[in-house]
Amino acid sequence: MVTIRDVAAVAGVSPTTVSHALNGKGRVAPDTRERVLEAANRLGYRASRAGRALRTRRSGTIAFLVGWLQASSNQHEWLALDIYMQQASAAARAAFEHDICVLLSPPIATEQELRALGVDGGIVCDPVRDDLRVGLFEAVGLPVVTIERVPGRPDHRWYVRADNEESSRVLLDHLAEAGAERIAMLRFEADMAWVRESEAAYLEWCQEHGREPIIVPTSVESLENSAYRTACRLLDGPDPPDAFFASAERFASGVLRAAHERGLRVPEDLLVATGIDGYDSREAVPAVTAVDVQPALQGAIAAELLIARIKGEEPEAPVITPYRFHVRASTQGGRVSVAT
Repeated sequence: MVTIRDVAAVAGVSPTTVSHALNGKGRVAPDTRERVLEAANRLGYRASRAGRALRTRRSGTIAFLVGWLQASSNQHEWLALDIYMQQASAAARAAFEHDICVLLSPPIATEQELRALGVDGGIVCDPVRDDLRVGLFEAVGLPVVTIERVPGRPDHRWYVRADNEESSRVLLDHLAEAGAERIAMLRFEADMAWVRESEAAYLEWCQEHGREPIIVPTSVESLENSAYRTACRLLDGPDPPDAFFASAERFASGVLRAAHERGLRVPEDLLVATGIDGYDSREAVPAVTAVDVQPALQGAIAAELLIARIKGEEPEAPVITPYRFHVRASTQGGRVSVAT
């Protein structure tokens, strides 16, 4: 491991001078500072995390909290969701560029549990109304950034979110163009901002197009099975839908299973699209048309936003990230031709 003494030997100065030059403290001539920085870069010197923590009173670690684990008995399924893993991985890569580590946090419920993590701040995914976790960070004086808004907290501007309203309307327009007449929305049963925004967009779209809204709350427990049971109930009803807007990840898998059991062909007999893209949507048979909220981009931006706050900066916020819309086999070649 390269030490300060190694950098001092190459730069031809004392270890104290190297320390001052790297920390921006003390009186160091500009040309000497430049020589020290060049030597440190050439040797690949990285400051000791323990030493830096003593100097800055920071741990060099930020927490990443997956959405709503406290309210779900099936925590393993939530942790394995593609969207969270992409967000966490991207946040970790972005933080590493600043020599900061990301801790995938267990559920926390008290200030004592948060302090025990020893972190400098946190990223909270999919906060619920007046989210306890956000309040805990604020109570102990640590900066917090959320991925998606905090319902009930209009004062909280430190968030990254997708344009859920516009992407929902794009998805609905696509289903209508593919021939759908009765579009059912499987609504994620949670008080999260993106859920409310998607639902509001669906209701407005139905009103504008003279369609009957069919919104069915679907449990957050065992995501695919919950969607399967809901889809079975709708498809067995007297006036079944001819298209599904599956709002959450893994909901589409449950819809496809229900359709297959009833001998319904997708997309010929039933159109299926989802509001959150992921591995399950891409690898399904048929592959499912989906909104890609670009979770990796969200995770990276959230990390940069949080690190700026930790440094005492005032970055621009909130940030609305772009989305992509992927048309796949579950809506292509349906009752009418689809422009892609």
